[in-house]
Amino acid sequence: MNMVIPNEGKALLATMCFAYPVPVTEDFVVDLYQNNYTPTDSSTASSFTVAAFTGYAQVAVARSTFGTPGIVANVAQITSSVSPLFTCTGGGGQTVYGWYMRGATSNKVYAAAAFDTPRVLNPIASELLQPFTINLKTFA
Repeated sequence: MNMVIPNEGKALLATMCFAYPVPVTEDFVVDLYQNNYTPTDSSTASSFTVAAFTGYAQVAVARSTFGTPGIVANVAQITSSVSPLFTCTGGGGQTVYGWYMRGATSNKVYAAAAFDTPRVLNPIASELLQPFTINLKTFA
């Protein structure tokens, strides 16, 4: 799974890091998406079609759930104590292609990733994003 930080997410992260006073301090929501789409630098919330299988609910991830960042192979990583869990509770199921995290108030996409292999969420099937880690590579 190759995670992307779209341009709008890069701008928000730069604002959080360098603007004073910090004007952006929102929490996040994580969704699975059902359209066969590979996230890019130009991705926005409208690029994704939110999953709609029976029992689907987005997962709230508060800023406070992220721990201390670390560096692994020159990539900053930060992990949330919340591991988003999505469970199909009935119906016909649905294929999902990845996940995306956006601002709970801005609706801007901070990060997104396509699964290496699409997941078929049939009744009783679950998808757990664990650990839920955001990787920050060089923004070029």
